[in-house]
Amino acid sequence: MASSEELTYAFLEAHPSDAARVLERLAPAAAAALLQSAPLRLASPVLRQMLPLAGARCLERLDDADAAGLMSGAGAQAGVGLLRYLGAERRAKLLAQLPTTLTVAYELLLGYPEGTVGAWMDPRALVLPADMTSGEALERVRRADETLVADPYVIDRNQRLLGYIELADLLRASDTTPLTRLLRPSPHRLPAQALLDGLREHPGWRESSTLPVVERDDRLVGVLTSAALQRALSLAQEAPAPHGAEDTLAGIAGAYWFGVSTLIQEIVGLLPVERREGES
Repeated sequence: MASSEELTYAFLEAHPSDAARVLERLAPAAAAALLQSAPLRLASPVLRQMLPLAGARCLERLDDADAAGLMSGAGAQAGVGLLRYLGAERRAKLLAQLPTTLTVAYELLLGYPEGTVGAWMDPRALVLPADMTSGEALERVRRADETLVADPYVIDRNQRLLGYIELADLLRASDTTPLTRLLRPSPHRLPAQALLDGLREHPGWRESSTLPVVERDDRLVGVLTSAALQRALSLAQEAPAPHGAEDTLAGIAGAYWFGVSTLIQEIVGLLPVERREGES
């Protein structure tokens, strides 16, 4: 028979969103203890799904190394939401613990007001300079470590968005073909300062699940996915449940939620203070 710990970790892996809802209902110290002890590959997706305020309260109770590890796995969009709810001093300490590329991404996103496209874009989309050949571009795509490896965007030396390249065209082209000959227009561009509210019905989503985000002069600064937009709009409507509403929510959830939350709380009480070796 599987142990309680194994069942809990299996639940975290299979249902990160549901697990996040459970952790939001626990005391922050208890939720933080579970996130700290679970393997990062399981804990980070759960943190990503938590309300930013609830997740930040957990990070406040972890040391810088553990908190930074969780944030690295949670991704830029979720991470910036967490950072907005941390004090300036702690925020600076966590940023110092992160890889340079991720720190740059966070600092860029933090520069945009909450609720704007820029605050929820992914600044690490795959981008190619226009003076590449098709062969050079294909090699760059093969070595890509960007978050979003989809049809790459093409920019000039001023970072101005020129369009995009379909990967199928790139694969068919001769290695010496100039990239500009394969260029397709990107008519749907989202201003980084635009408000997210109202973009749900943007016509660009009918053509692609990813749209380029530009600053003034069409300077490409990232991309916004439809999933990130839906997540942002959902969070804007959510708020931590008032204490008096918990009984109602628990009643709706029924025995399933009772069993899951009880199991997790039991595991929290048995957790060691430090992360065990080999669980990363």
